[in-house]
Amino acid sequence: MHAISFRTAQIAQVVLFFTMLIIIVNIVIRIPWKPLPGTVEIVEMCGAILLATAVAYTAMMRGHISVGVLVERFPARIQAAVDLFTNSITLLFTSMLAWETFVFASRMSQRGYSTPNLLIPIAPSVFLVSFSFAMLALVLLVNLIKAVIIVIRGSQNR
Repeated sequence: MHAISFRTAQIAQVVLFFTMLIIIVNIVIRIPWKPLPGTVEIVEMCGAILLATAVAYTAMMRGHISVGVLVERFPARIQAAVDLFTNSITLLFTSMLAWETFVFASRMSQRGYSTPNLLIPIAPSVFLVSFSFAMLALVLLVNLIKAVIIVIRGSQNR
């Protein structure tokens, strides 16, 4: 799981670099010539890919914002119980998001949706978002299992 989420985070880094490059080129050539056609479409798709591919790795590294000021003062078992509760809810919604995004991408693929100017198919990027939600759900499941173990055993290793 760690290797896959790390690789998708590397994809996010490449996409971020590409997005910045497109924006810079668009700004530079806009002055003497016309802007790059489809820049907005490319940046929007790159933004979706960037967000989707980085979220599982961020969750694995516990990089998301959390309400830790109060919870950090509790013993390990209570912290794990709070993690258990929040991870359960988040896992439920993330799993539903993964499934519904997959269904939505399937419909988009069947209907042949594409961007208006460059005619880039949209479905592959939406499938990637669905896959990323599924990866996030797996990371949350692993965190949920760890929280259950801590609640049961009372381990101090967090």
